Amino acid sequence: MFWDGLALVSFQVPIYAAIIAVSGASGRGLLMGVLGATLMMLALGRPYGAFLNVVRTSFGLSPGGDRPMSLQD
Repeated sequence: MFWDGLALVSFQVPIYAAIIAVSGASGRGLLMGVLGATLMMLALGRPYGAFLNVVRTSFGLSPGGDRPMSLQD
């Protein structure tokens, strides 16, 4: 659960912060948006990771987290 949440936060939150900053948010609005997105990503990290494992399995791939995925395997 920790790793799924951390992975989602470390990738998605900076992108989200850049998008809302470019859209004109600044100061408190930017901070509240980033904090809200961080909390949401932490809560949704594990369900999203489980969903991705279902999708990988449906395509005959091994669940993520063991090693980088490759079409060569």
